Amino acid sequence: MQFSAAYTYSHAIDNSSSRFDLSLVDAYNPSASRASGNFDRRHILNIGYTYDLPFYKKPGAASDLLGGWQFSGITTFETGNPFSVANFFSDNAGVANGFGGGTYANLIGDPGTTPPARFVEGIAGPLLFNPAAFAAPRGLTFGNSGRNLLRIPQRTNFDMALFKTVAVSDAKSFEFRGEAFNVFNHTQWAGIDSGMTCYGGPLSSAADPACLASSTFLHPNSAHRARILQFGLKFIF
Repeated sequence: MQFSAAYTYSHAIDNSSSRFDLSLVDAYNPSASRASGNFDRRHILNIGYTYDLPFYKKPGAASDLLGGWQFSGITTFETGNPFSVANFFSDNAGVANGFGGGTYANLIGDPGTTPPARFVEGIAGPLLFNPAAFAAPRGLTFGNSGRNLLRIPQRTNFDMALFKTVAVSDAKSFEFRGEAFNVFNHTQWAGIDSGMTCYGGPLSSAADPACLASSTFLHPNSAHRARILQFGLKFIF
């Protein structure tokens, strides 16, 4: 059996992760956008293994038919990427920058608290954070929640393979492979709707239960691939 593990701790910090990054809300104060980068993955753990199954090792017909199997896999755990909750609908701060993403929301509660209803009919995916924790920013301000305040939930993925080698001669062989990606079919969110259309707080005309219950705000908008199964046959010479 072969086994390997690799853990990486890293922290990407910037005030803009690319020229397409629209979270720079105050073009006159770039340092206010200093935070974890959009591609920051704080923790990454990869585990890999290959196991020669200890069955039918003695030479003979049984070994040729039933032996020679190997089982392998890669398991990945990684932190989700950060994102901002921003108000893109007006020049709330009144500075007319001509660049940037508007303003941030005001943070008035804990986004990690249980939302009123996690699943809403007609909206894909659960509500990942509590939208009532955010309010409209006060007039002539940039909001206080800041850049990349939250993170998409962590990703946990299992890829596995089962394969068998059948020797034809000393230099030639066939290899049969059965492979499964995301074998347990875990839902792994890749994106989220961070456009603030409904939020809580007394300053918001949209802070009503009906809006919070029907909006896609803070619901996932994309996911990594679901389970994929594939089979292959190789001729090695």
